[in-house]
Amino acid sequence: MKNTRKNTKDIFKSEKLQLNEEVIEGVNSNPDLYGGIYKELAELLGDAATVKIWKRFSGLNVTFPQRLYSKEYTKEFIKENMNDQKPAELSRAMGLSERRIRQIITEIKHENEEV
Repeated sequence: MKNTRKNTKDIFKSEKLQLNEEVIEGVNSNPDLYGGIYKELAELLGDAATVKIWKRFSGLNVTFPQRLYSKEYTKEFIKENMNDQKPAELSRAMGLSERRIRQIITEIKHENEEV
């Protein structure tokens, strides 16, 4: 039985990219061809995602906030898991300090008392 499944690199190896009105072949096969941060992105995310990021954000200064998840999602996640997991485990899962996890748990408990 022949494996017909292709991964992203296989798909994009055969494609030509139109960049600045110039067709570039093979750019997706070697992350070393990328400059600066794009090389790191290609190694981390793959070539297709790197090109998408470049097309969308080139020329812009982008900063990434420390907080990945929204406050609402964070609170809901902690509420659902605070009885099953220790604050240290929740802290690792959410990328917050144990102190902040305990503060949110206290807020949740106060909200439940008011209801």
